[in-house]
Amino acid sequence: MNWRRGLLLGGIHLVVAGALLTWNESFYWRSIKSEQIGPSQARLQISAFQEEPQNITFNPCADDGVEDGEVSPLERILGMANLPVALLTGWHEPCRTPSLLDSMVESFSSSKAGSRFHRTRGSETLILVILCLLIAVEWLFVGGLPLIRPRRWWLEPGAFITILTLVLSALATSPHEANLSGNLSLISACVWLWWFGLLVSKTLRFGWRSTVGSRASRSG
Repeated sequence: MNWRRGLLLGGIHLVVAGALLTWNESFYWRSIKSEQIGPSQARLQISAFQEEPQNITFNPCADDGVEDGEVSPLERILGMANLPVALLTGWHEPCRTPSLLDSMVESFSSSKAGSRFHRTRGSETLILVILCLLIAVEWLFVGGLPLIRPRRWWLEPGAFITILTLVLSALATSPHEANLSGNLSLISACVWLWWFGLLVSKTLRFGWRSTVGSRASRSG
């Protein structure tokens, strides 16, 4: 186990994920008031032509609190860069149908689990913390246990995904390059499939060698 490499990659992806998740959700977090996120709690008072002020509620999501639109480029980059975590948890994005992780956390922190109108600050924070911790653990093992050791270090799947994630994250900060970077994140998914293939192949080889070695020792 190469702990130094694992901690390095885990730290890089933890910082990137924490920064991008916070940035991507900053618009929705600004609309949180008290203990609910739902239609935004920001209220505007319009008194023109009216004797009494009238409250108007601004909703950053759809009227029912869920808007399954196109996934943002930042979410695509993070999801593809952390495909195992995304598959395990269902990932998380504001104003979308609750994922498995969303529903589990909300079931402990809200009386109406799964509803975007009843997302609390506590549940929102906990979801992001869980995602970041899972990402750190994921890359601790992926980085610490490289499946191949090519001559060019950047051709190792974990290193390649890390470099690609950093490049795409930088591109995503530019409004003109955001969609392009989100589309290019599919390369990370393809590299993860390569990594899974290597893992299955090495596991089968190990199992075969263990079986053959066990039979040889018994016959001897």
